[in-house]
Amino acid sequence: MKKTYLLVMPLLSMNAFGGGLLLSEVATFDSLSSAGVGNALNRNDASAAMTSPAGLTHIKAESYSLGLQYINAAYDLRGHQPQLGDLNTSASSDQWVPGMAYARKVNDKTVLASSLHVEGGLGMEYSNGLNGLSLVDEMAISTINIHFAAGLQATSDLSFGGALIIQQAQADLQANVLGNRLTAEGSSTALGFMFSAMYDLGSLTYISLNYKSQIDHDYRLKTSHSLPNLPKDTYWPAVIDMGISHDLSDQVNIKVRAAYEDWKAYGKADGKKMESVHSLGAAIRYTKGRWTYQTGVRYDTEMMQQRHMAPDLSVGRQWLVGMGAERRLRNEHRLGIAYEYRDMGNPSVHYAVPGVTGRLANNRLHLVSLSYAY
Repeated sequence: MKKTYLLVMPLLSMNAFGGGLLLSEVATFDSLSSAGVGNALNRNDASAAMTSPAGLTHIKAESYSLGLQYINAAYDLRGHQPQLGDLNTSASSDQWVPGMAYARKVNDKTVLASSLHVEGGLGMEYSNGLNGLSLVDEMAISTINIHFAAGLQATSDLSFGGALIIQQAQADLQANVLGNRLTAEGSSTALGFMFSAMYDLGSLTYISLNYKSQIDHDYRLKTSHSLPNLPKDTYWPAVIDMGISHDLSDQVNIKVRAAYEDWKAYGKADGKKMESVHSLGAAIRYTKGRWTYQTGVRYDTEMMQQRHMAPDLSVGRQWLVGMGAERRLRNEHRLGIAYEYRDMGNPSVHYAVPGVTGRLANNRLHLVSLSYAY
């Protein structure tokens, strides 16, 4: 029993696949409607504390942002083994996640802010176990970020920002092992930081650069069946993103963003050979009267080569498409709705069980956000 348990436990380490995911989009109109392209260039309101603290310097006196994001996930795995036959499984999940931020200007050059948002996580209940072998029935992981941020206007064209990140991570698993019910749960709190810079190239164009540090978690897993607590290290990846924004006219704006996510440290901790993820996206915004419309598209490279993908690491090349509308109210507050579709690819997967082959037939997310900001 203990040996089988040790084979199941590595599945807990997921944070971007199957039972969980890294959410680069926060619950704002600009983030979701642009497919995350707007994150690096955010200087709209207090939500910049989550994505680009240098942008905080552009608020007038005080600002807040409130958002609620709905996530619908679907996962369908089709596997086969000559002696065992079909090893199919599927899962779906519906989840609501919040995002909120507040910022206040303390003098002509300095803004202080705080924010809370869900950086990643999702719970899944599988029809035939995670990999079609009826082992892992349910899995959930969540990471919640609290940011304490500041923005500084260094010159009329240049601003800097930074944030202290407090990240709380929680993981839960339920499994059937040889007819025995096994449960495991663990949590970890860790610190990270962000650094951000923005520079105006002129009255119509500005650029940005953001760095978010790697965050190291050390789980102590509490398990059932009187099994010992096992330490488990995971590494939330470091992210570098940069962007450029340009106003084509009073009504039309375009944005381009490039990003790099370092998943190699995560892979080493989990015994997986993972790659760095490169991302490229663009968005266009149109404003007419009190209405603003935006759409964006983004492409992310795969986290590992196909020959290394397993059912618990099954995210391929990703395409993201977002769209949304925002209404500026009479009191200058803004009310927005946005939608994003994320296709996480249909890669072939490889099992530890000899002779088993498989492929993801469905691996996608629908995201909808409602936001209110000033």
